[in-house]
Amino acid sequence: MKLKGTRTEQAYRIELQRGYDYIFNSEKGEFIQKCIEQVIGHFITAYILNWIPEQDADFYTLLVDGESIVDIELEYEQLSITQQKTNPKLVDSTTYPIKDYMKSLSKAAQIKVAVAIDLSGRNIHPRS
Repeated sequence: MKLKGTRTEQAYRIELQRGYDYIFNSEKGEFIQKCIEQVIGHFITAYILNWIPEQDADFYTLLVDGESIVDIELEYEQLSITQQKTNPKLVDSTTYPIKDYMKSLSKAAQIKVAVAIDLSGRNIHPRS
């Protein structure tokens, strides 16, 4: 998909960059990085395409290195006294090619993936 520089694309760039910063610059993000490494090994970039927070778990769909879609499920143990989330653990993961993921997406979601692929390319192969 060819990007045109629309407002929608610009909004997705901001959202995706925030997710990237979260993964690479936060405590919980460090755990997400470790989960991705468990699933696919070494990687350079990861963008959050979708995040579903639930009471005892978080579900992420990530674009990794502009090549793979990785779904991960993080589960949290509950502290009996405070009932706060703690000790996340990877309980499930699935990896599949972008082509397969794109088949069932709306046009807007396809644009978001295209923007994430563009951002990945810029981070993997920065321009001099």
